Amino acid sequence: MNVPDLRPVPQPWHLGASMYTPATHPDLYAVGTGRYPGLTSVIFCTEDAVRAEDVPAALRQLEVVLPRLAGQPGPLRFVRVRSPQVLAALLTFDLSALDGLVLPKIHAGNLPEYMEVLHRSPYARLGVMPTLETPETFSAREMIRLRDLLLSEGWAEQTVTLRIGGNDLMSALGVRRRPGQTLYEGPLATTIGQLVGTFRPYGLSLSSPVYEVFSDLETLAREIQQGLDYGLTGKTIVHPTQLRTVLDGFQVGRSDYAEAQAILREDAPAVFQLNGRMCEPTTHRHWAEQVLLRAELYGVMPQFHSTERAGTETG
Repeated sequence: MNVPDLRPVPQPWHLGASMYTPATHPDLYAVGTGRYPGLTSVIFCTEDAVRAEDVPAALRQLEVVLPRLAGQPGPLRFVRVRSPQVLAALLTFDLSALDGLVLPKIHAGNLPEYMEVLHRSPYARLGVMPTLETPETFSAREMIRLRDLLLSEGWAEQTVTLRIGGNDLMSALGVRRRPGQTLYEGPLATTIGQLVGTFRPYGLSLSSPVYEVFSDLETLAREIQQGLDYGLTGKTIVHPTQLRTVLDGFQVGRSDYAEAQAILREDAPAVFQLNGRMCEPTTHRHWAEQVLLRAELYGVMPQFHSTERAGTETG
């Protein structure tokens, strides 16, 4: 079996704004090579964004377009498969342009089938993003089973992030988010907190779902900040108008940046004060490392911002 050259598994923060695009889109090549300046990752979808009868056409287009994308600049590129059977078909194509795969509606009961199909192919080590969007996601026991499976099988190291499928989870509850309401102000807040506690301490990251009201950028901006408070990395978008709001939202506040730099100094005291907060390198190191990585990728806010804490250095 010839093993193709694969791109390294991306780090979660490199995902930035991930835009779903139906694999039947007529300008798939343009989207995958920078049609939207600043777009950090794109997901070509063969699942919910494509009607069942159009899946063969979506696969034919991917078979033609993906090889053309190889070596071309552009966002990180992923394909969201529809089923293990669609994954098997996709794995017969030239996937050298891909950074990974999105696996839909994942739980401990069906992930092994996807991974078995993947590991029988030359693309066995391609990065994956399992999506949590089934009723099992509401069960702490089922999510622990999934976490333990990822860790015990060694699949965690090729897991870019776990995607939270907000709309599907809301559908399972029979509700729909109203405009102006962030994800953390509705029935999924407890579930997201549970997911963070289940996966994050074990080195598995989670990405934030879409806010489907793409005309409401104010609520989107607020939701991004709340997602950061939960430790989520990346944000799904469905429309290019949301892109700049997401990237701006990932910028680091100047006070956070100063504190992160101070915490990571080799000569930092064991405990010190800065901007009216206690800083303790032993416990705040991981946070500081994430802040500096975000700053490197998305920049530092150019001036005082409403989301920053007021305060000055106190010693």
